[in-house]
Amino acid sequence: MTARERLLRLRISVMATLLTRALLAGAAVACAGLAASRALGAPALAEMLAWLAGAGVAGALALRGRAARHMESVALWVEERQPSLRYALVAASEGDRGAPLEAAALAVPWWRDAHVALLRALLIPALAAAGALALLRVAPVLVHADAPYAASGIGGGVRRVAARDVLASVRVVVAPPAYSRRATTSTDDPTSVEALVGSAVTVSGEGDASMVKAAVDSTPRGVARHGERWSVTVVMPDRAALMHLRSSQGRERLLVLVPVTDAPPVVTLLLPARDSIVSSATGTLRLRAGLRDDIELRDGQFEVIVSSGAEENFTFRSAVLGRRAFSSTLGVLEVRLSLDSLALKPGDVVQLRAVGRDGNTVSGPGLGSSETRAIRVARAGENDSVSVDAAPPPETEGQALSQRMLVTLAEALVRRKPSLARATLLDESRRLAGDQAKLRKRVGDIIFQRTGADPLSEEVSDEPLPPGKVTPEELLKRADEATGRSAGSPMDVEGDETPILSINKPLLEAFNAMWDAGRSLEQGEPAQALPFMRRALAAIERARQAERIYLRGKPSAEIVDVGRARLAGKDKGRSAELEAIPPADVVARRRGESFARATALLASDPAAAADTLLVLRVGALGDAPALATALDDAARAARRGDGRAAGEAWLRVRRLIAGVPVRRDALPEWSGAR
Repeated sequence: MTARERLLRLRISVMATLLTRALLAGAAVACAGLAASRALGAPALAEMLAWLAGAGVAGALALRGRAARHMESVALWVEERQPSLRYALVAASEGDRGAPLEAAALAVPWWRDAHVALLRALLIPALAAAGALALLRVAPVLVHADAPYAASGIGGGVRRVAARDVLASVRVVVAPPAYSRRATTSTDDPTSVEALVGSAVTVSGEGDASMVKAAVDSTPRGVARHGERWSVTVVMPDRAALMHLRSSQGRERLLVLVPVTDAPPVVTLLLPARDSIVSSATGTLRLRAGLRDDIELRDGQFEVIVSSGAEENFTFRSAVLGRRAFSSTLGVLEVRLSLDSLALKPGDVVQLRAVGRDGNTVSGPGLGSSETRAIRVARAGENDSVSVDAAPPPETEGQALSQRMLVTLAEALVRRKPSLARATLLDESRRLAGDQAKLRKRVGDIIFQRTGADPLSEEVSDEPLPPGKVTPEELLKRADEATGRSAGSPMDVEGDETPILSINKPLLEAFNAMWDAGRSLEQGEPAQALPFMRRALAAIERARQAERIYLRGKPSAEIVDVGRARLAGKDKGRSAELEAIPPADVVARRRGESFARATALLASDPAAAADTLLVLRVGALGDAPALATALDDAARAARRGDGRAAGEAWLRVRRLIAGVPVRRDALPEWSGAR
C-alpha cells in the first residue's frame, strides 16, 4: 500500500474523529444544561436554551474540522508528530515522485501513532458526555427535600429558583373489591375517580414523600415513600368526597372521589301473577321468579308465611323454599309448592315472595325482594251473601245540557227559516218537539220520584204522560196518594211551603214550560217556542243551584278584601307587558357565582379554574348528575389547555346552570327611536 493510499484512509479517520468529538462535546454541554435547569426548577425555556447551546458547540467544533478535507493538511498534521519524515509524506501526497521518495515516506509507521492520537482525542469528550448524562439522571435529588428553593449565582447575583414540582403528574390506581372480580385499572392525571364503594384508590407521583400532604374532606391522610415516588391510599367512601393534595412548594391539586354504589338485586315474581282466593287448599302451586344484579348474584330463595286465626288470636308459620346459588348477573328461581303439605284451614292466608342476595362483602350483602302475593282460603259461608250497590241520587246535569242543546238547535232553525220550505220547516220543528217531549218525561220522572209515586218514563211505566201542565195542587195530590196521607193533614214543616213543593218547584216550572214549547214546535213555530225553552233552561239551572249541599263550619278568612281593593291600584298602565319574576333558586345562584369565578380564572390560571369546577362538581353529584358530568369534562379540558374542548364544555355547563335560553319566533316590535 502506497503512502498516498494510507494518507487517504487516515483522512477519513480524522474527519470521523472530528465529527464524533463535536457531537460528544455538544451532548455534554446540553446534558449539563438540562441537569442544571431541572435541578434548579427552571422553566421549560431554560431546557430549550440548553439544547441550543449543545447544538451550537457541536456545530462550531464541526466547522473547525473543515481543514481535514485536504490531503496536505492531514500530511502536515502527521509531519508535526513525526519530524523524521522530513516532509517526504507531504511531497508524496501531491502525486508519484519516484521510489526513493516513497520509501522515505514509509520508512516510519506513522499511521499507527496517528490512530492512537485520534483515539486519545476522543477520550476527554466521551468522559465529559458520560459525566453530564450521569448528572442529568441524578439531578432531581440534588435539591434537599426540606428546601423548596435552591440558590444559584447566575448573572453576578443570587436568585431563588423553585425545585421540581412533585405534583406535576399523578397516577391513580383503582383496585376494586375482591367480590366484584374486576381488574385493577390505572389512569394518569385524572380529574375524577369513579370506583365501587370499598375500592382501594392509590394516588402516586414522582418526588420526595415529605414534600406532599394529602387530605380527604379536611381529614389528613398519610403519604408513603416508595424510593423516588410517593403514594396515598384511601378507601372509596360511600358518598362523594374531595381529595386535596398540597406540596411544600405551594402547588395544590384536587381529585373528586365519585363512589359507585353496588345496587341490590332486582327480583320479579312471575308466578303466581296475582293474589287469589281458593275454596280448598289442595294441589300444587308453581312459583317462578327472575333475578338480576349489576355485578353478580350470590343466592336466591322463596319465603312463605302462613297466618291462621281470627280476631285477636293469630299464629304464624314461615318456611324457605327453593334456595339456589348463583354466579352470574342473571338467575331464575322455580319450585312447586304443595298446598296439602301446609295443612291450611278456612281463613288461612299464605303470603309468599322471592328474595335475592348479591356478593357484596363491603357494605352488604345487598338484599332485594319481590312484591308479595297472598293466597287465601275462603271461610265457610263467605260466598252466601249478596252485595247490592245503592243507586246514586238523580242528577240534573244531563237535563241542563240537553235543554241547552235544544235551545241551540231551535235558534239555528229560526235563522234558517226564511230559506226553508214549509214542509221541511215543519218536519225539523216536529223532530225538535219529539226531543223536547222525551226530555220532559225525564224531568217528570225526577219530580214524581221525589213525591214517592211511580215515574213517568217509558222504561219503567206504561202510564201516559199528563196531557197538559201540572199544578202544585195536582203534584200534592199525587204525593198524598203515594204516601197514603190526605193533602189536608198537617205536615211537620217550617214556613208556608211544603218540602215537596220547595224542592220540585223549579223542576215543575220547567216541566210546564216544556209543554208550551212542545205545542209551538208541533205547529212549526220555533220562534214562539224559544221563550218557553229558555224559561225551562233557566228553571233547571235554578234547580241545580238549589240542590247544592254546603257543610257547616267556620268561614275561612278572606286574604284580600276584593270589594275594597278593586280599582284601588296605583299602576297607570304601561306599553310593555310585565314579566313574571321566577322564584329564587339559592342553589342555582350559588353555582352560578362559583362558575363565574372559574370563568374569570380560566385565562390567567387554568389549574385554579379546574379546581373550582371540581369543588362545584362534588355538590352537583347528588341532585344534578348531568351538570356533574359537564363540570368534569370542563375541568379536564382546562387542565389539558384544549381551548376548543373547554369552550364547548363551558357552554354546556352554563346552559345546565342557567337553563335553556329563551327562544322567540319573531323579533319584538320596534318602539321607535329616542
